[in-house]
Amino acid sequence: MRIAFLPALFLITSVTNAAIPVDGWYSSLFGGYAYVPANINTAGITNTGYKSGYDVGGSIGFKGTPMRYEGQLTYIDAGLKKFTLNSVERTGVSGNSDAFLAMGNVYYDFNTTTPTLQPFLGVGIGYARVHAKLNSTGPFGATQYSGSNNVFAYQGTAGLTYNIAPNYAINAGYRYIATKHVRSLGKSFQASLANLGVVYRFDHAGVVAK
Repeated sequence: MRIAFLPALFLITSVTNAAIPVDGWYSSLFGGYAYVPANINTAGITNTGYKSGYDVGGSIGFKGTPMRYEGQLTYIDAGLKKFTLNSVERTGVSGNSDAFLAMGNVYYDFNTTTPTLQPFLGVGIGYARVHAKLNSTGPFGATQYSGSNNVFAYQGTAGLTYNIAPNYAINAGYRYIATKHVRSLGKSFQASLANLGVVYRFDHAGVVAK
């Protein structure tokens, strides 16, 4: 019985140790669902509604337990579903709202009883290129509108990292993004993101990052 127990204990210990994430430089790719609320109030245009959108992006960062620091690029896009012009809902609508963000983020990774799972919280600031395009065919004639601006952006995020191995991980998280007032759109841009991501860490266990 004892003979059978020792190999099992060794295997459990090895798997646990294998999942301890290494500090150092890392990169990640992510994508997922994006919800974009109404974001236009100008030239008589209000009540914009968008379809379910998406986001994709990547980041490069440095992990020094329990902190992480990274630069991140994100693209968000949502197709137009409806809008009103001078309180009249338009028909035959098409268009979209999209944003490209460059952010600097700071994260805190929480320790748990197992290093395999690590909850995290993060905040970030940066710049966004926000754009919206609205078209309609009626009623009472066609409508076209397009506007874009570069604005200050900020975000907060929370999620969970699953460390598959010292150098590999997957994570799931929620991000809330907002910007300052976008002059050409008459409102700030906001988005709620639900993402899945993959992480690769460049350093190896037992090697000190320089």
